[in-house]
Amino acid sequence: MADLSIPANDKGYYLNFTVQDSTGTAYNLTDYTITLKVWSTNQPGTLLTSGACSIVVAASGTCRYLVTATDFTIKGTYSAELELTKSGVIESTVSFTIEVKESG
Repeated sequence: MADLSIPANDKGYYLNFTVQDSTGTAYNLTDYTITLKVWSTNQPGTLLTSGACSIVVAASGTCRYLVTATDFTIKGTYSAELELTKSGVIESTVSFTIEVKESG
């Protein structure tokens, strides 16, 4: 079962995330740039989606990604992560799965 389910070809809505550390505490996103990266589980070196997230409340670890028309067009199950970068630091969250389903 996927961590997140998305209807294929839907667009213009936000995916909301809360970044937490290994203890479950909200990760302070102050001064970070966040990128959502999505790839096929069979091809980890090829990104299907890579786009900037906007921070909602840095101290609470919340951010969001605006889904565009080209993001989730092909049905299937994909791997994803958030990449956090700031001066001299690159950190990635634990990978999670996204299932893109046919919308009715």
